[in-house]
Amino acid sequence: MDRFGTYGIAATAKGAEAAGAFAPLLEEIAVRGFGALPSLLDDDKVDQLNGLMDDVYARQCAEVGGETVLAGMNDADIARCLLAYSDAYLELATHPTLVALARAVLGETIVLLMQNGVINRPGRRQFQTRWHRDLNYQHWVCSRPIALSALVCLEDFNAETGGTAFLPGSHLVEHFPSDAIVAMSEVTPVLPRGSVIVFNSMVFHRAGINRSGRIRRAVNHVIGAPILAQQVDIPSMLGGEAPSDLWLAGYLGYRWNPARDVAAWRRQRMAPAASVHSAA
Repeated sequence: MDRFGTYGIAATAKGAEAAGAFAPLLEEIAVRGFGALPSLLDDDKVDQLNGLMDDVYARQCAEVGGETVLAGMNDADIARCLLAYSDAYLELATHPTLVALARAVLGETIVLLMQNGVINRPGRRQFQTRWHRDLNYQHWVCSRPIALSALVCLEDFNAETGGTAFLPGSHLVEHFPSDAIVAMSEVTPVLPRGSVIVFNSMVFHRAGINRSGRIRRAVNHVIGAPILAQQVDIPSMLGGEAPSDLWLAGYLGYRWNPARDVAAWRRQRMAPAASVHSAA
């Protein structure tokens, strides 16, 4: 490396090596905007997460005065920031495969922007059935991804269960396409429960209509560059001290939250600097 070194640079010539076994999936995400990995979770873990999601959602309904209040703000059947309510969801958010994929696409410097549970009930039309990007209200495109979404399927995903539909390549176009293009392009991946759909957060997608007679649940993670803000202040939700693992602290947002003042900002930098000097 040049003797002057670098800072604030996440992409280098070595970055391509991170793709490894994910290379075909990453190419699919780059071109189509989405791809999938089957069998991320086993049945026991899926059963556990399904039950926990219902418990968290019930608690969150109680926090605001009932589900009708959530329905009034178009937020019914969404369990937000699950990892703050259950260690099992914190474990999911830091799953080695999800983290490795995010690093391969975005680089080492990433932050978990949100983790939301999505409950798609039969006979109930979701707000998320409307086409959207996970980075809402953004009508531009960029040369490389700034956020990656990882949708973990806790039930079989298909047209019957209301699986998520995508518009391939729409992360490369600023505007939402015409009805004709939507009709000819819409794709709903067919996947068994325990799979994960990984997609550029700027690709247009929507929840399907559940006609199966059973509840279809999923957990969506949005992981991004730290120029983006978390939907909910995850460090505040978790409480306590930041993890001793500096990378994990950054991923959960402890490193990137705005400092209270200049002195606090400098104190945050003292510990990493001290550890580097002591190692030397």
